[in-house]
Amino acid sequence: MNIHIKLARLDRDQDGATLMEFGLIAGPLIVLLFGIMEIGYQGYIDTLSKSVMHQVARKASVGGRTVAQIEADIQDGIGPLLLKNARVDVQVRSYFEFTSIGKPEKLTKDSNGDGNLDSGDCYLDGNGNGVFDVNTGRSGTGGPDDIVNYEITIVSPRIFPLAGLFGGTKEMTSYNATAVRNQPYGSQVPDPELCEP
Repeated sequence: MNIHIKLARLDRDQDGATLMEFGLIAGPLIVLLFGIMEIGYQGYIDTLSKSVMHQVARKASVGGRTVAQIEADIQDGIGPLLLKNARVDVQVRSYFEFTSIGKPEKLTKDSNGDGNLDSGDCYLDGNGNGVFDVNTGRSGTGGPDDIVNYEITIVSPRIFPLAGLFGGTKEMTSYNATAVRNQPYGSQVPDPELCEP
């Protein structure tokens, strides 16, 4: 047989064309489906952690809940749905007022008006440790009428290890925070004023 006849016959042969076409689109399609499942799971965990955090915060706002009980409630709410080796970090800090969250302790006397604590300046010791801090919050659920800031950070391995192919990390992180005022089941204790010598 002449080589030209063989090439002409090969050119007309359509057997296996569908399989080749499927092979070309199967890889990107599978990666796309895995990516959609990954994003869906991350969104689900984010929404679930918000919901559990709000339930726990409402329950704790009436008093009598320790940080250990709050952590256990959060773990019970989201733990069964997390992947193996997922880590959950819960931070609970209380503040005298909403405007104090994440801010330094409030200066009551600023002799030179520079906004920094200098010798002779006074401040409200928001966490009661006797030292000027850049974060006013006190660890724990605080007292009556205090503002409690709840933060949940979930670090979980990814469902599929494909993120590394595209420069992503091996773990996904979900972070949520909410602040709730405790019920006024007693009198709020004001922060003591301290002065720098």
